[in-house]
Amino acid sequence: MTTYLLAGGGTAGHVNPLLAVADGLRARGTGADVRVLGTAEGLESRLVPQRGYELLVVDKVPFPRRPDRAAAAFPSRFRRAVAQVRAHIATHEVDVVVGFGGYASAPAYVAARRAGIPFVVHEANARPGLANRLGARRAAGVGVAFEGTPLPRA
Repeated sequence: MTTYLLAGGGTAGHVNPLLAVADGLRARGTGADVRVLGTAEGLESRLVPQRGYELLVVDKVPFPRRPDRAAAAFPSRFRRAVAQVRAHIATHEVDVVVGFGGYASAPAYVAARRAGIPFVVHEANARPGLANRLGARRAAGVGVAFEGTPLPRA
């Protein structure tokens, strides 16, 4: 049995594709163990449990866009989020991480790489967000919805 950790959230643009993939994996009948990683504040905090999946929570750590107090705190907050994801990966014996963008994806990509497990980036938008742009550089695979989406190896 393969254990998947699907990471993403914040908006419907991240959550809906994540849930579609989760449902698809479940429907295959292969006994896939599907876990979902998101934040307690995002849309996923309601939609994921409503769909029958457990939500594993990671701290929301936005990438700083300008030099301010939040930017100074970012490195330690991001390291903590990565450690949270690594703990989920170890506890649930995750085999592969699939990221859909949003706040949960970036720490999930880093944690997967450090744990030595593959990760895949799924980008549903024509213009990818920062987490997926960074993750696509090291991903085992990159899937896009639109031809010409500017991601490495898309």
